[in-house]
Amino acid sequence: GAYRIVSGENWLALMGDDTDFVPIEPWPRNNRDIASGKTQQAWDAITGKHWGYPHSQIYKHYTGPTALFGTPNEQQVDKNGNVNVWGFDERGSFNAVCGFLRSLGVRWYLPGELGEIVPTMKTIPLPAIDQSVQPDFPLRALNFRFGTYGRDVAMWAMRLGVRQPFGRQAAHGLDHMTHNEYTLQNHPEWFALYGGKRDTQPGKRLNQLCYSNEELFDETVRYVRAQFDHFDMDEVSVMPPDGYTAICQCEKCQGKDTPERGYRGAFSDYVWEFVNRVAKEVRKTHPDKKISNCAYGTYTQPPLNIEKLEPNVQVIIVGGRRPTSADRAEIDQLRADWVKKTDNPLVIFENYPFTDRGFYLPAYIPRILGESINATKGTSRGEDIWLSMNFRENAVGYNHFLVYFTARMYWGGKEQNAVELFDEYCRLFYGPAADEMRAFFSYCEAHWREMEQDSDKGHHALELFALAKAKAGADSVYAK
Repeated sequence: GAYRIVSGENWLALMGDDTDFVPIEPWPRNNRDIASGKTQQAWDAITGKHWGYPHSQIYKHYTGPTALFGTPNEQQVDKNGNVNVWGFDERGSFNAVCGFLRSLGVRWYLPGELGEIVPTMKTIPLPAIDQSVQPDFPLRALNFRFGTYGRDVAMWAMRLGVRQPFGRQAAHGLDHMTHNEYTLQNHPEWFALYGGKRDTQPGKRLNQLCYSNEELFDETVRYVRAQFDHFDMDEVSVMPPDGYTAICQCEKCQGKDTPERGYRGAFSDYVWEFVNRVAKEVRKTHPDKKISNCAYGTYTQPPLNIEKLEPNVQVIIVGGRRPTSADRAEIDQLRADWVKKTDNPLVIFENYPFTDRGFYLPAYIPRILGESINATKGTSRGEDIWLSMNFRENAVGYNHFLVYFTARMYWGGKEQNAVELFDEYCRLFYGPAADEMRAFFSYCEAHWREMEQDSDKGHHALELFALAKAKAGADSVYAK
């Protein structure tokens, strides 16, 4: 995502890496290819195994007709002349264009025309420039699915400077490998023992595993290597299935949990030992590739039985800088504890927007959000943020705020100032209502937690917002 802007007399060059993504077969062109089993059968034919196919969502990241991609009839531009792109493409020169426009005062606060700020200028200055710009993180993945959310949202994401490279996995890789009818029926010993029965009931959303089973270990190593070899992956997940709250009760697993460490450390030794063993074995054949696992749920805390993780383990901390957390010191300590266990930069994982999970409080927190991202610069490879709502329609008045300030804090170094970004946002986006909106946002940042129990504070926030609406003018663009 880095770029360079160079100018001379009557010329301007905007440069960067523009490598186009090309998916490796087999890949589904639509959900029918997944539902029918077509893609799974092709993957099984390649591997000779019955692992779950790992890239079922890939077609959602292309803006054009996926059925035509890679054929002589590929639609490189749509009917309006817009270039069709993958969300996984590199966009260095595009970032350079946006960087130059940003230097002229252009901003993109929302998807579409309403969110675009373009200053009126009689001429465009072209001073002598030789500027190279590096983002603060190579991974800036806000998971906009370009083919699902539409062109306006895709353009907004690209203009914000996000980067979601293909070839890395984060969450629940072992669920993708094992959660299928064949494995449940033919390898029950891979699954956790609960109450004398293996967790192989068909139709369950989640089936937990036995991490003391050597056959599961060997198969996981084969599964990881196959993805490295065929799909040229950089990083493969061996994270357990979600909802992991009960350890296997077989004889081999007895005593491997550490309940005395509390919920967030109860399975840390058990799970991370398995992850580390897989990484050590895979490293013998693929020393430049990585094995990933999330610090999450019952295995959030670092393991105590491993002094240093294998050099090819990628630690991904779920909620590793969560700005709405009541105890930021605890999160800072969690990151510091993990830094001691690995020589690799950490990755932060988060679920945005918070409104998707019943969150309704006005947590407009630009200062805290900016400080929390700046605090990870130098120890983090970047962030992987899963977006779970349609940004064209749902709660965009809140959700755009969260995404905009997050994405722009990925650039600018530790000196990037969220307060300056916030003041500019209020001034440019709300015009005559800038002061009133700044007062509304600032009040929310200071008191949003208390509004859960104190209705007076919630009502006061709404009063401040009403003042801002009145100041904007009913028929103005700012009122929209």
